[in-house]
This record gives sequence, structure tokens and C-alpha cells, in this order.
Amino acid sequence: MLKALVYRVTLIATIILSVLGVLTGLPESAQADTPVSLDNTREVVNVVTVYPTNTKTQSKVFSEVSKAEQATFSTLPGFEDAAILNAQDGSQVVALSQWQGNDLSGFQAYSEEHVLKSSASQPPRSFACQVQHTESRSADLTFDREDVIMFSQFKMKPEKVQSELASVITQMMPGVLEMIPGLQWAAMCPSIDDSTIALLARWNSREDFESLGQRAGFDPETNYWQDYAINEHGLYDVMQVIN
Repeated sequence: MLKALVYRVTLIATIILSVLGVLTGLPESAQADTPVSLDNTREVVNVVTVYPTNTKTQSKVFSEVSKAEQATFSTLPGFEDAAILNAQDGSQVVALSQWQGNDLSGFQAYSEEHVLKSSASQPPRSFACQVQHTESRSADLTFDREDVIMFSQFKMKPEKVQSELASVITQMMPGVLEMIPGLQWAAMCPSIDDSTIALLARWNSREDFESLGQRAGFDPETNYWQDYAINEHGLYDVMQVIN
């Protein structure tokens, strides 16, 4: 009887401890991700790294970038958070990261060891930028895993002034947000070296994004950026968030 009682007490204690372990002791990889919140205070520098891929290499490049950033970023000074996105057409992997202040020494050290050694079919490209203008349906500009993000790179043409195109984009953003209910927010991020303007926008779905081209008055042949820049854009899936 005593042995049976001890066994039952031990079993109950084990179950209780197991439940507590599930509730409070989950490894970090099993816990829910914290969404990335874009910082537009101009006290944060955003780094965009674009890895060219194709449908056959995208998965491998994503795995390499994910492993390197998970293992390294949390140890680097100034790191806040990051997200890794896959282009829906398989053409790119894009890593977005946010860093405190203007000191990018931590990212630069990481870049020398990891970014430049990627197995991407073409050399990756990185540029630093700061969020300059946003439009949103709510107070928060956040995104998380499985969200759909439009990412655009406006690569400035020779002798064109980045600030002029930034002004044009700023004027266009409110109208597009009002026109398309499926667009949740948009953020414009001009690069520090004046070479590129990154535009991020969170959409509810691909269908909402494609509906923009079906709107009356939309003419893809007379886009507002044509005189200023070459625009490379597409839809991306947020595959991973790193905090």
C-alpha cells in the first residue's frame, strides 16, 4: 500500500511539473515570435540585404541566411530585430534588420563573414536606409510570419535626385492607401547613400495587390517613377522573424 501511494504521489507530481514546464519552460524556438515593428523615429537604421536566387536555389539561400542570422544577430551590439522574406516568384531572399543609432559596426562585421559568402547565384546587395514617411490604417506598422509584403527597390538613375522622387512617393502614398482596402500600411525608406528608395507595404493577400492594376485610371506604362528610377518590385512572404 505504501509503495502504491508513493508511486501515485510521484506520478501526480511528475504530471504537474510537466504541465508547468509546458507553460513556463518552452525553449525559445517553440515560443511565439514577436512581430517586427518598423521604427520611424529616425533613431534606427534599417539594413536591407537582397540575395538573388531562382526557384531552385531560394530554399537553400533562405536556410543559410536564417541559420547565420539566428546564430549571430542576438550577440551583436545595436541589433533590434529582423525578418527574412522570400519572393513569391522565387527570384530573391530579402533580409530586413533594424539597428539602434547610426553605428552599423556590428552588422558590417557580420556582413564580412556571412553576407559575402552566400551561395546566391549573384552577389548579394546591402544598403542602409531610414524610414522617412509612412501611411497606415492603424497606429502600428508591424508584420509577422506568413504576412504578405510588397517590397520595392527604386534604383536611382544617373544624375537624378533621390529627395525629389521621395517627395513624389510621399504624395502618392495616401491616395493608394485610400483606394485599396487590402493595403494595411506602407513605409518609404530612402537609402543613406542616395542610391535607392525602399518601399515596404503590407497587403492582406496577393489578390488585393493585383486589384491595384485593375483600378480605373491605372496605367502601368506611365508610372510616376519612370523619370527618376528603375523600380524592381514584387510580393514576398515573411518566412521568419528574429528578435
